[in-house]
Amino acid sequence: MPDDFHWKPRCHLDTLPTGLFLHGEIVASMHQRIDGAWLARLHADDGLDTPLVMRRCTSFDAGRKGCELWALRHERALRRKVAIKLQWIQDNVVLRGRGAQLEPQHAASPS
Repeated sequence: MPDDFHWKPRCHLDTLPTGLFLHGEIVASMHQRIDGAWLARLHADDGLDTPLVMRRCTSFDAGRKGCELWALRHERALRRKVAIKLQWIQDNVVLRGRGAQLEPQHAASPS
C-alpha cells in the first residue's frame, strides 16, 4: 500500500486496526458480525442515497487484503474524493468559513 494509506482502529472502542484511512478519511473498514464472521465495507461514496457496499470475508486478514486490493484499484477516485472533502473542510470549517489557512500564531487567539 502507498504510505499515505494506513490501517488503524475506527474508534476508541476498537481493539484491532479495522479502518483503512487516507489522509485521515476512512475509505474501507472491517466489521465483525455477532457470529464472529467478518465483513468488509467499501466507502466509495458518501451520502444517504449511496448504496452500502459490503463483502463477506473468510477471515479478518483476508478482508483487510481485499480492502487493500480494492483501494489500489480505485486509488485515483479515492484520492480525488478525499481531496475534495479536505478542500471543503479547509474552505468551510477552518476559521469559520473564511477559507484561510490556520496559522500557528492564530490558533490560540479568539476571533
